[in-house]
Amino acid sequence: MPDDPAVDDFWFRPVWETDDEAALDPPGAPRTRKPPSEPDYDHPLLTPLARAQDAVARLEAKAESASPAVAEGLRARMAYLEAAGWLRCAHVWIHPWDLALRDSGVTGSYAAAAVGDRLQRELPSTVTAESGFAAPPSDIVVNDALRLARLWRRIAELRTWRPLADAATLRETLRSLGCRTPEDPELRDWLASVRAIDRGPLLIRAGHAARDWLNHAGIEPHNPAAFFLAACLWREKTQLPPPIGLPFWAAPEQRHHLLSLRIGREWMVQFLECVTAAALIGSRELHRLHEIEQKGLFLGATARSRLPQAFEAVLRAPIVTAASLAKALDVTPQAALGLLRQLLAVGIVREATGRASWRAFALA
Repeated sequence: MPDDPAVDDFWFRPVWETDDEAALDPPGAPRTRKPPSEPDYDHPLLTPLARAQDAVARLEAKAESASPAVAEGLRARMAYLEAAGWLRCAHVWIHPWDLALRDSGVTGSYAAAAVGDRLQRELPSTVTAESGFAAPPSDIVVNDALRLARLWRRIAELRTWRPLADAATLRETLRSLGCRTPEDPELRDWLASVRAIDRGPLLIRAGHAARDWLNHAGIEPHNPAAFFLAACLWREKTQLPPPIGLPFWAAPEQRHHLLSLRIGREWMVQFLECVTAAALIGSRELHRLHEIEQKGLFLGATARSRLPQAFEAVLRAPIVTAASLAKALDVTPQAALGLLRQLLAVGIVREATGRASWRAFALA
């Protein structure tokens, strides 16, 4: 292309000889500048996204600033709330305390208990004298829920865990959940689809990941893998590892019912509403733990007393037995039971099984 003297003159002209701002553009055809795009303030996802981000951010900030005992206790209790929430969507209603009892080995098979007319003993917080089950909960389904609870805690507690690193790791994650594992090409396709969306709010991207898994695998709307993988993506993309997993299943049953009835953009709205509701429940649980922690400051303790350590142990664990407390404090079971009786006397714990022996305790 031949040299243009006018262009050369423009580029080598001293800046103080430029007459006006219009001359800052090189000679030639004027460029058209696009006006900045105006945000769509009426977008249907804007308000639910703002609510969800606010609820999750507040919960994260409060959990981050909590004491180690309270933070660990929140993760443990929220894990069972998440598992109980998923069970509700599978039409199995079990109290989170009873899930904790089962997970700690205090209770056994529900099917065997039903045969022996001992179901209320195995599900003390779920079954009352006035209500019961037409059939006992499936032990297999309950075990799947407990797997979900353990992995939900693992998301926040293991900083080096990368459940979506590759197809092989994703397959292992699905096996840990007890879910069907598709073929490797399907796993790679899903991973590629979620990696392709590298912009936008994290909660929206997490929702897309869950919906893509449901659509890709052609499975039921409340499959636990879909939303757990969404939580894994959310954790992976945050700048700092969050102190908790993404709350979702702890939302009220009605929220999840609405989610199963929606498609498209309305589905994403309901997904965000579930996250909001679950995060608010987590904040209330954290507030309760903070109040109990303050109450524990007034416990009378001597230099030789193990009561403060016992109190911290019941903050950390949803369910405590004399045996588990004895192991945590390195004392005898009799000494641990004495400490639990002291906490029971001041109203910090309550008995959770209704038994006269082999009892378990939870925060009052």
